[in-house]
This record gives sequence, C-alpha cells and structure tokens, in this order.
Amino acid sequence: MRRFYQMETEKKVRTVCAMLIAHRYLCKMKWVSQEGERTKDIAPEFMFCKDHEDEVRERLGFVGYDLDLDPQGNFYICAPQDDVAVRYERLDRTETLFLFGLAVTYENKRFEMGRFATVDSDMNELLSLLCVTYRAFEKEPPISEVRRSMSRFERAGIVARKRGRWSDLDVEFAIQPAIAHVADRATIDAYEKRYAAALDAMGDGVMDDDAGDDDDE
Repeated sequence: MRRFYQMETEKKVRTVCAMLIAHRYLCKMKWVSQEGERTKDIAPEFMFCKDHEDEVRERLGFVGYDLDLDPQGNFYICAPQDDVAVRYERLDRTETLFLFGLAVTYENKRFEMGRFATVDSDMNELLSLLCVTYRAFEKEPPISEVRRSMSRFERAGIVARKRGRWSDLDVEFAIQPAIAHVADRATIDAYEKRYAAALDAMGDGVMDDDAGDDDDE
C-alpha cells in the first residue's frame, strides 16, 4: 500500500512539474465552470505543490529550473536556471500589441484586484486601451485577428476566459500572473513611451524635442 502511494505521488509530481515547465507558474486560485459561469476555486495542483514542495523543486532542478513562491504565497514561479534554456516565440504586430495591452492592464489593476494573482478584464476595456488611449491601432482590428491572438494567449496560459467567446466584444477574461514573465518589462516600457509620445504629438499638433521632460519635474 505504501509503495502504491509513493508511485502515485511520484506520478503527480511529474505531472505538476510538466505544468510548471509549460506555463512557468501555478496559481493558488483557478477558474472553474459552475452552472454556466466560471468562478474562482482553490487549485488542487497548487496545494499538491505546496505539500510536496521539496520533491517538486528537486525534480525541476534536475532539468535546469528553479521553483520560487511569490511573497504573497499565491503562485509558484518556475524559472530556468540558465537564460539559454528560455524558449522564445516570435509574435506578429497584432499579437505584440495585444500582449502589450494585457501587460499594461495587469500592471494597472493587479493591486486593486485583491490578494489573488489574477486580474479581471474584458475585450471592450482592452480594445479601448489599445485603440483609444494609445491609438496603437489605426482602426479596431478584425474580430478574426482578435480571436486568433487571444486564443494563442489562452493556449499559453496567459489569459483564461471567464465568460463568452473571443469573438464577443463583451467576453470577460482573467489575465494570469504569467504575463509578468512573458512580457519583457523593458519592451513594454518602450512601447508605452512610444504611444504616449504619439498621443502628446497629436494633442500639441507638433512633436517637441523636449516631449516627456515635464513628467520628470
């Protein structure tokens, strides 16, 4: 009986490690479907990882990953020990801008969303940020492009749908903490500065060489 328990535990450790390597994080809370809607619930994988943290950390160490728990204790982060082991994926312009919008939304709202490590948003809010606030798109992107980009991020574990379809403008979703590890902070800052400068230029009618200096005073 004890041997069977050990085998089942080892199997679960391998499963949890595979999830961590694939998504680079494991949330304490997850979205589950219940009576047609999705609600937050404790993630059993997270609790297993908490109970078997040493075994998970040791197994990840064998394949070049470190396991860390965020200061609030709401999610585990799986990070490669060597940057060479990071797998990069190329995004097209539409995907890049949507990732930028998700990262900005996450940064702006993560402190007001309580102690759980997800941020709630919807497509109207995201498109308003990209098309109106930053004017990153000259016109609202086609629904097919929205669906393609957001579906890719959903498969990667960056966002999780709460209600609706990606083709719906009122689709609600949660931005996962993985966004902080997928979207490079320097790149996001560069994009924000670029579009903020473009807005200033449109407001003034001319691009000033000293644009942005007033913010530092």
